[in-house]
Amino acid sequence: MAQTKTMIGTIRDCFESENQLQFPQFLTMISLDSDEAAQLELAKEFLFASKSDSDKRLALEYFYINQCYQELQCFIEINKESMNELNQELAIIYQFMLDIRNGKPVHEIRTNSKSVSVKHPELRCLKYFLHIEVDIKVYNYERIGYYLNKIQKQLRHVDNPLFITFFQIRMKILLFQYYWKRNELILARKHAYEALQMPHHVKQKAKLHLDLALSYLYEDFQSSVYHIEEANYIASCLDDQKTLEHIANHTYPFICAHFGEVDGVSTTDPIEKAHLEIAKGNYQLAKTMLEHLDIVTPFTQYYLGLATRKQHFFIYSYQHFMEKRSDHFFARLPLKASEGLGI
Repeated sequence: MAQTKTMIGTIRDCFESENQLQFPQFLTMISLDSDEAAQLELAKEFLFASKSDSDKRLALEYFYINQCYQELQCFIEINKESMNELNQELAIIYQFMLDIRNGKPVHEIRTNSKSVSVKHPELRCLKYFLHIEVDIKVYNYERIGYYLNKIQKQLRHVDNPLFITFFQIRMKILLFQYYWKRNELILARKHAYEALQMPHHVKQKAKLHLDLALSYLYEDFQSSVYHIEEANYIASCLDDQKTLEHIANHTYPFICAHFGEVDGVSTTDPIEKAHLEIAKGNYQLAKTMLEHLDIVTPFTQYYLGLATRKQHFFIYSYQHFMEKRSDHFFARLPLKASEGLGI
């Protein structure tokens, strides 16, 4: 706490001096003597105090890659009011990205984004990132590689090194998702581990660890638990209650049920409650629980297959994963279960 107060004093000094620090220099300075969780809070203080147009643009991507969506919305509004045309145009694209996460219809975003200017290399990169976000929303993972190649070519024209770093973080995480969904796990983990070594996106690292935990579903319980513990540690340091809740009620019970390690495990999620009952051998109870839900997903159909030993549930689940989600990784769940039951 004392260190944080000292650094906040340093932030005030930065803006009172004649040679004001820019955000890239400030990030470098605080990275020398504070951990990543503290850096995120200090960066917020700095960016809200900065008057620099460049810093206001960087704030958009910094908060996006850190999943700080409330702060991102604030800076979208700030940049919309800027006299700088580039700031205004960037704000429009980030608003589209936030709209996707807030559930706005994808076809509306796809249509409305066609009018967005791409005169600057940052805008061209972000337009491609927006296309990727739209495709991911509709589970079209196949086109990620196409757009990432386009972004890579544009990066050489971006003149702000910190923007390049932020975009490279995004690219690494997207490459992980791309290869993970294609079930190419060696390549997927390579990009994930490289992303974890990169600075400035601590909040997203918790999510990355959770996805890595899931990537070990067909291999090793202990490796999955290791990544869950890492995610839990990061989320605890950040007091990120949403991620902590997701770990406790979704990812951890899902992995425990999958591996049959269910002693003392509980959840508030009704779907994962049924999954835990299946792992305990309470098939009829799990079937009843699942049939009372209004939710039909490839996971619920997979669980019904496990509970009833009926092939058509596995077929539905497999086809849904493959045809509607382009998800070769999770499609292995019903496939392996069907083979294991000999049906």
